[in-house]
Amino acid sequence: MGGAKNCPETPRQKMIGMMYLVLTAMLALNVSADILNGFNKLRHSMESSIKSTDSRTDDLMKTFEAAYSKDEGGKTKYGPWYEIAKNNKKMSDDFYDYIEQFKLEIVNMVEGAQYDKMPEEIKNGSDTNKPHQYAINEKDPNTGRTHAEELRARMDAYRQYMTTADSECIQNKMRDLQFKHEWEQKVEMYNSLFSTGTVTNEEGETIPWEQSIFEEMPAGAVFAMLTKYQSDIRLAENDILNFMYKSAGSSDFVINSVQALILPDNGEYIMQGGHYRARIVSAAVDTTNLPMVYINGQEYADGIYDLVANQVGQHTYTGYMLMPGDTTHYNFEGKYTVGAPSASISNVDMNTIYTGYENKFNISVPGMAGDKIKVSATGATVSQKNGLYIIKPTDGAKTVKISVSAEVDGRVSLMGSNEYKVKPLPKPSAFLLSGAETYDGTAKISLKALKSSDAHLEASYGPEGVLDLPFTIVSFEIYAGGRYMKTDGNKFSRDMLTAINKLRANDVLSIMTIKYREPSGKVNTLPNLTLGLK
Repeated sequence: MGGAKNCPETPRQKMIGMMYLVLTAMLALNVSADILNGFNKLRHSMESSIKSTDSRTDDLMKTFEAAYSKDEGGKTKYGPWYEIAKNNKKMSDDFYDYIEQFKLEIVNMVEGAQYDKMPEEIKNGSDTNKPHQYAINEKDPNTGRTHAEELRARMDAYRQYMTTADSECIQNKMRDLQFKHEWEQKVEMYNSLFSTGTVTNEEGETIPWEQSIFEEMPAGAVFAMLTKYQSDIRLAENDILNFMYKSAGSSDFVINSVQALILPDNGEYIMQGGHYRARIVSAAVDTTNLPMVYINGQEYADGIYDLVANQVGQHTYTGYMLMPGDTTHYNFEGKYTVGAPSASISNVDMNTIYTGYENKFNISVPGMAGDKIKVSATGATVSQKNGLYIIKPTDGAKTVKISVSAEVDGRVSLMGSNEYKVKPLPKPSAFLLSGAETYDGTAKISLKALKSSDAHLEASYGPEGVLDLPFTIVSFEIYAGGRYMKTDGNKFSRDMLTAINKLRANDVLSIMTIKYREPSGKVNTLPNLTLGLK
C-alpha cells in the first residue's frame, strides 16, 4: 500500500537514497573515518525525516479520527477506511519496533555496552564482524531462524500486507479506474521498496538479500540501511493513511500547519569550488501563491538560494518564509558540507603493481558519477574492463603514479593521486591436483589418486596464495620405470599412466621440466615436483 501520487518521494528523500548508494559503493574501498562519519550523518538525517513524517502522520490520524467520530454519517463514510488505517499503523509500529530492537542488539555487541536506545555516535562503526555474527550466524530463540532470516520473513509479511487488497471497501473501489491505477502504482512501489529478492553484486554474482546487507558490511552502514527501512515504513504508513482518507471521499481536508522545506538541488555534500543550490518552499501550499523567502535579511526570488562554495567544512544558514497575506514568520535552518577535492584509489589484488599483469583497481570520487571521472597514469597504460580500471606498467617502469580528476561545474579538477612500486610477478610453484586434494611433495600420494581421471598439474601460488592468476601448464616430463617421458598440456599421457601403474608403495615419481605460461604470454620453467607413493 505505498504510493507515488498522493505522497511522492521528496527531493530530500531522493537525496538520502542517493547518498546511501554512494556510501555503500565506497565499501569496496578503504573505509576511512570520514566515510563512517558520513554513514552516521546519513542515519541522523533519516531519523530526522522519520520524526517529521511521524508528526504529519499523527496530525492526519487525528483529522481522520475526528471525521470518523463526528456523527453516524462519519462512521458510515469513514469507518471501513479508518479501520484499515488503524491496522496499518499497528503493522507499521510492530515492524518498526522490531527493526529498532534489531539495531540495538547489534550496537550493544559492537560497542560492548547495554544501550536502551541508539546512541548518537557509534565508536566502532567500522566493525564488520559483529553485525554479520548477529544477523547471519545467531538465531532468533522464538523462531529458530537466523536473525537475518527472521528480518526477511517480517519484511515479506509487511510487503504482502501492504500490497494485498482484500478489504471489501477497497475491492468495491476498484471499479473506479483512477483508484485502480493509483492502487497498482502503490503495489509496484512497495514490491520494489520492501523487496527481499536476490541482489547482483559488483562482480555480477547473485547473492541473497541478507548477505547483501550484513556480509562484510561495517556496522555504520548496517545501521544506516536499517534506519532507511524504518524511514520507508513511516513513509508507507503516512502515504496509505492519506490514500485511505482520500478514498473515503473526503472533501473537507484542512491543512492545519505550514512548514518551510529546504530542497537541495545537488545534495548537501559538494566539492570545493562547486555550487550549492537549494530551493526553499512551503509544504502544502497553492503553487500560484508562492512564498517570499529571506536569508540573512535578503530576499531570494522563487525561493532559490544559490552560492559558490569556496570554504571547506560544514555551513549553516537560517532564514524565514512569508506566505501571501500572512505576517507569520516561518523560520528554517539549512546545512551543507563542502569537501576538499579527494579521490579514493584501491588496488583490488594487492598494494603492489606487477609487470606483465592486468592490475585491477576500483577508483571513485565521493559524490561524482563515473562518467565525470578521468584516470591517468605515468609509467603505465590505463583501460577499463567490467567496471574496473586496468593498470599495466610499461616496460622498464620502476614506479607508477595514478592521478584522478573529475569534472566539477564544467571544470576539470585534480581529485588526488597515488604512487606505487612496480615489481615482477612472483614465481609460482608446481602442484598436482586430484579430486579435492592438492599435493606439493610434502605428503605422500596414493596410486589411485595419481591415476584419477581428474589428476592434473597446476602452476599457482598454492591454496594460501594471495594472488589467483591464470598460469597455464604448457608441457612436462616424468621419470618412471627407468625412462623419461614427455607430454604437452597438464595431464598424464597414456604411456605415462602405464608406467605409473607399475609403481609400488615407497616408490618416487619425479615430474620435471615443467613449462608454464605467464599472463603476459612468456613461457618459463618451474622447479621439479617429487611425489612419494604410499
